[in-house]
Amino acid sequence: MRFKAEGRHQSMSTLPTKRRILFVDDEQNVLDGLRNLLRKQRNVWDMCFALGGRAALEEMERTPVDVIVSDMRMPGMDGAELLTRVKETYPGTARIVLSGHAEREAIARVIRVAHQFLSKPADANTVRSVIERTCDYLTLMQDEGIRRVVGSMVKLPSLPATYWELTRLADDPDSAIADMAKVVETDPAMSVKVLQLVNSAYFGLAQRTESIAKAVTYLGIENLKGLLVAAHVFGADAHAVDGISLDQLRNEAIMTANLARQIARDPKYADTAFAAGIVHDVGKLVLATDPSKRYSEILRKAKETGQRPAVVEKAELGLTHGQVGAYLLGVWGVPFILAETVAFHDCPGLVLEGNREVLAAVHLAEGLTESALAGQDPVDNGTLDVTFLAEVGLLKDVSKWQAKALDMVQKRSN
Repeated sequence: MRFKAEGRHQSMSTLPTKRRILFVDDEQNVLDGLRNLLRKQRNVWDMCFALGGRAALEEMERTPVDVIVSDMRMPGMDGAELLTRVKETYPGTARIVLSGHAEREAIARVIRVAHQFLSKPADANTVRSVIERTCDYLTLMQDEGIRRVVGSMVKLPSLPATYWELTRLADDPDSAIADMAKVVETDPAMSVKVLQLVNSAYFGLAQRTESIAKAVTYLGIENLKGLLVAAHVFGADAHAVDGISLDQLRNEAIMTANLARQIARDPKYADTAFAAGIVHDVGKLVLATDPSKRYSEILRKAKETGQRPAVVEKAELGLTHGQVGAYLLGVWGVPFILAETVAFHDCPGLVLEGNREVLAAVHLAEGLTESALAGQDPVDNGTLDVTFLAEVGLLKDVSKWQAKALDMVQKRSN
C-alpha cells in the first residue's frame, strides 16, 4: 500500500532508522540460535539478547527498545511478568511472545500484555515478518502519544450484556460455535481480539482470515472459553468509558458492517468489509479510556461545533481515532487490509493505490449510516469523499445505498 503523506508518496516498508529489537530467553543456546537465525537482519535491526527477565529489564533501562520478543516460561521472572512490567514502564514498546508452550492457561495469562504471538520452533521468515510488520506500524504511527496510549492498554471496553451472554454460552453444553460467533460479531472489542488471536503466528494457521465467524470457528469453543471468558480479556464495566455510549457505538458499527458487506462488489471481500465495519471506530474506545478524560471534551466540542470527531481529534490531539485504531490493529497482528481501512476510513482519498474495495465499502457505509442516524444528507454534510468514490466507481450508487441505510435505521427504530 502507498499513501499520501505531506505531499509525497511514502512507503509503509520504509523505516527511518534502525529499530532496536530485544530477544529474551532463559536458555543461552536459544538466544544463540535466534542470533544465528536472524544474522541477515543485522544491517536492518539493532538486535540485543538478554538471558532472562531481569537482564532484559536492565538492558531496557540502559537503552529503550522498540520491540521485545520474550519466551513465556522462564524461571524467576516468566514472560507474563516481564511483559507486564515492560507495559507499565515502557508502554510504547511492542510486546511479542515467542513460546513453545500452547496451554490455554499460559496464553490466558499473557494475552493481557502481549501484542503478538509466535510459537517455537519459528523459522526466520516468520519471525522477521512479524517483527517487520510491527516496525512498519511503528513507522506509520510515529506520534509517541499513539504508542503510549495503545501500549498502556490492558483491555478494550465491552458491553456488559455482550460479556455475560458470551459467558452464558460458554457454560452451556448445548451451545454451538456459531452462537458464540454471532455474539462476538456484535462487539467491536471482542471482534478485534479474536482477529488478533486467530491471525497470530502463535496459532500456526496456514491461512490468515479477516472473517470474524471463521476466526471464532478456528479458535474453537474451548479456546474461546479460556481466552475470552476465563482470562477476562474484555471487561464488564461500561462506566469506564467516558463520553461514549457503548450501545450507540456498537449499533452504528453493526449497521456500518452490514451495509459494507452489501456494498462490497467482489463477494470474496464481503466478510472482510463486514469485519472492517465492525472495528472501524475501535480507536474511539482506546481514546475514551485515557485517564485524563480529554476525549470526552473532544466529543463535546465536536457535537457543539458540528464538526466530525476526526477533525477535532486532529486539531486537539494531533492524531485521529482512525490512526489510533490502526496502530492497535497493526501491533496486534490483525490483517493489514483491516488496519488500513481503519486508518483511512474517514480520509480514503489519502490511499493512492492498491486494492481499495474494502476501504471504499466501509467509507461509504459509515458515511451513509452516520448521516441516516442524524437525519442529514451525506453529501451536503461532508461525510463522504465524493472524489474518492468517483475514482472507485461508487459515486453513481450513493442514492441506492443511501436508501438501504435509511431503511436499516427505520427498521431499527421500529
